[in-house]
Amino acid sequence: MMAVSYNAWLVTLSVALAALDAYVAFSVVGRIARSRGPAAVLWTAFGALAMGSGVWAMHFIGMLALEVPIPLGYESRLTTLSAVPVVLATGATLWLLARRATHTGAVMAGGILGLGMVAMHYLGVHALQMQPAIAWRLPWTAASLLLGVGGSVAALWLHSLIWRSERRHRWWLRVLAAWVMGGTAAGVHYLGMAAMRFAPDATSLQAHSGLHGLGLGLAISLVSGVLLLLTLGVSLAHRQLQRHTEAIARELGQARDALSWLAYHDELTALPNRANVLDLLDRLLPLAREERFEVAVMFIDLDGFKSINDTLGHEVGDEFLRSVADALRASVRSRDTVARFGGDEFVVVLERFRSEANLAAICQKILSLVSRPVTVAGHGVSATPSIGVAMFPRDGEDSASLLRHADLAMYSAKEHGKAGYCFYQPRMSEQARDRLLLSAELREALQREEIVVYYQPKVELEGRRVVGLEALARWPHPQRGLLLPKSFVALAEGSGLVGRLGEVVLRQVARQMAQWRARGLPLVPVAINVSLQEIQDGHFVTGLLGTLREFALHPSLIEFEITESAAMKNAEHTLRQLRQLEAIGFRMAIDDFGTGFSSLSHLRQLPTQTIKIDQSFVQGAARNPADRDITEAIIALAHKLRLGTVAEGIETEAQAAWLREAGCGVGQGFLFVPPLPPDQVPALLLRAAAHVPNEAASG
Repeated sequence: MMAVSYNAWLVTLSVALAALDAYVAFSVVGRIARSRGPAAVLWTAFGALAMGSGVWAMHFIGMLALEVPIPLGYESRLTTLSAVPVVLATGATLWLLARRATHTGAVMAGGILGLGMVAMHYLGVHALQMQPAIAWRLPWTAASLLLGVGGSVAALWLHSLIWRSERRHRWWLRVLAAWVMGGTAAGVHYLGMAAMRFAPDATSLQAHSGLHGLGLGLAISLVSGVLLLLTLGVSLAHRQLQRHTEAIARELGQARDALSWLAYHDELTALPNRANVLDLLDRLLPLAREERFEVAVMFIDLDGFKSINDTLGHEVGDEFLRSVADALRASVRSRDTVARFGGDEFVVVLERFRSEANLAAICQKILSLVSRPVTVAGHGVSATPSIGVAMFPRDGEDSASLLRHADLAMYSAKEHGKAGYCFYQPRMSEQARDRLLLSAELREALQREEIVVYYQPKVELEGRRVVGLEALARWPHPQRGLLLPKSFVALAEGSGLVGRLGEVVLRQVARQMAQWRARGLPLVPVAINVSLQEIQDGHFVTGLLGTLREFALHPSLIEFEITESAAMKNAEHTLRQLRQLEAIGFRMAIDDFGTGFSSLSHLRQLPTQTIKIDQSFVQGAARNPADRDITEAIIALAHKLRLGTVAEGIETEAQAAWLREAGCGVGQGFLFVPPLPPDQVPALLLRAAAHVPNEAASG
């Protein structure tokens, strides 16, 4: 038998090439698994060519590592053909692993790959074309076959664990599987080589005409290694690109989710928004109709919130709105929906409530929690809610009508004094249409300056002399007759027309006083009611002074009356505005005193000369001792603060006598003179001539 040995360097090179080949093949499996259609086919073909050629190169280098005393060569056609079984088997293996990453799939793929490697080896050995023929030792041949199949199955079974393991363990499992597969490929070859017996006089028919030489083996090793490294590089680049693509897709998904969230939520409070509530009601109402349960919609508006923004800034206002959102959530059940519609408007949707009384209790809870003062940026702020309630199906069959009717009920709550709640009634819709029509007519009336001013005298209770006038707006409506302020002032405030109304009244008063002066009539101060909206308007003072300059009137001839409740809102800001008016020379009076909640410290700081006692106390004194006591206390307080007092609504001599004895100096009411049109005022002014300050009279 011919002596046989092996070149250790080529053996080592063949084993290393087999391990690299297996690692590259396993990396390609992931690319095939994540691809579809033509891309998966291309990755399979590319991987089969790379891995198959790698195994074939390992086999060829192993054959070149064989050292015998005779020259060897390999028939080129058979040598090339030997690559076909392993390339095809590799392709089938990669496809099975990518599409069936299970133990069963691993066993099937391992069997195919093992048979492919064995076929490649023995077909390649046949390319030696020895004479006499090689003798085979069957135990070694069987061992190579068993190793090829069993080792391949073991390596691929390890690979199947990769798909089930945690990511941090995958790399070493893949390395282990690659070495097992590489060892299997090398083992199949060298066991197959051990199975060969060369006769002592054997020769290779391809020794001089076939493939041979160490240089050829190194060249094949280099080409195969470059191909494997190229495949690995492409695989890694593809994986990096895929990860980048997945990261972009994740970011786009997160952005899409964020946009979707913003489309259905309020960014400031994180509450659902209008679109969210409409979508909720569109889904909830059909279910409620089918299962016969009720749904309630509460529309909530914050009274006085605008003044918080105007006085303390939007940051404080935003923080306050967040506190309101928390209070509303705490007022209802977790399954109920609290939403913000924008600005200071909130909506609560409740389902399966027990009764209307239960809804009333929830409204009371909302009033209690939302009205509590909170400290924001060092400022104590509060605003009271007005709540309107509409119920399905009683008050509306769809989301639009429910929200509209809840909104109408909320405005009704405001008209009844704010800080309360109202349930929708059908008459509210008619009232709303009437308000809308009247608002449009008021706008036109203001544009045409159809509002007229009546004057009610202020009379000294002691001598019954006229010491001043109060300007009272009247609207001669073509269909409704002469409308009093209570019919349209609140409407003007709600529709943003109160500033224009104030301008019209001031201009008429100034023009009328200039006409009276031109006729030689003595002038007395005229009181004009002013709203908080007008005072907070940045152009109010500028327009006021412009009107007085136009008609050459002195500011002391104008007295502004602001209600106690308006003076208390945004106290610091209101105080600054009133002090500015006082510095210019205007007189100030607190109207409807006793009906608000002013503190003595705040009242003491107001630049006012007069307190007007609300007529409800004057007219109620005869029936209610408390009203009498409150009135007398107000008069005593005014004396302590060195302020004048004017009592409103005096209708009887008994009332006038009681007020005079209590220390009140001036009164108004039908006992003396009712509000008069301008042409009836001159006679009163003549009687007041002796009591007007010289600079005021001269203008």
